Amino acid sequence: MNASTGASLERLQRDMRLLKAYALVLTVALLALGLVAVRSPSSQSVLDVERINIVDPTGVTRVVIANAERFPLPKLDGREYPRAVQPAGLVFYDAKGDELGGIAITDAEMGKISALAFDYPNYDAMGMVTRVSADGSDAMAGFLINSRPPAGLDVIEASRVVERRIGIHNRNEDAEIVLADPQGRDRIRLVADAAGDARIEVLDAEGNVTFRAPGAAKD
Repeated sequence: MNASTGASLERLQRDMRLLKAYALVLTVALLALGLVAVRSPSSQSVLDVERINIVDPTGVTRVVIANAERFPLPKLDGREYPRAVQPAGLVFYDAKGDELGGIAITDAEMGKISALAFDYPNYDAMGMVTRVSADGSDAMAGFLINSRPPAGLDVIEASRVVERRIGIHNRNEDAEIVLADPQGRDRIRLVADAAGDARIEVLDAEGNVTFRAPGAAKD
């Protein structure tokens, strides 16, 4: 090995050591930058948006999360229907894009309403709801189950025939379980009122109490 060859090997070894040193410094710098990004409050661990659409592989929307201004209208068979109020929340859809239910949070002049609902193909099937009036004087929390409308009806038509069949609610500390007939008429009531009194009532189709326990029905 001549002198020039030895010098070349020494330069190559020196360059390799410098390259390793640069690689180590770069790795440490990237790790430090990653840690800072994770801990930074401006990192993408927080996402501020007005609406998120989650779609399936065919492009059909299956879930929507939105504020009140961007909350979608009810959609069934490709047709949109108006809402009585404009909530913020989350909506579920089936494979055709028809609404199946969701979570709605409403803060309106009438008060605060929160609901979790699941639907029949053409109307609300069941839901949990809380409602507090604007002045706080009236409050209710409950669970409702509706009758099932005929399959051929649209939402507007179904709303005219659907009846509440089962209701469980606490309104201003009057707790009730109500069972209704297919026409929506209350037929059985279990009550534990705000005064602590409890009773069971059976009603006829005209709403007259035919049986009460404890105590007999009054005329």
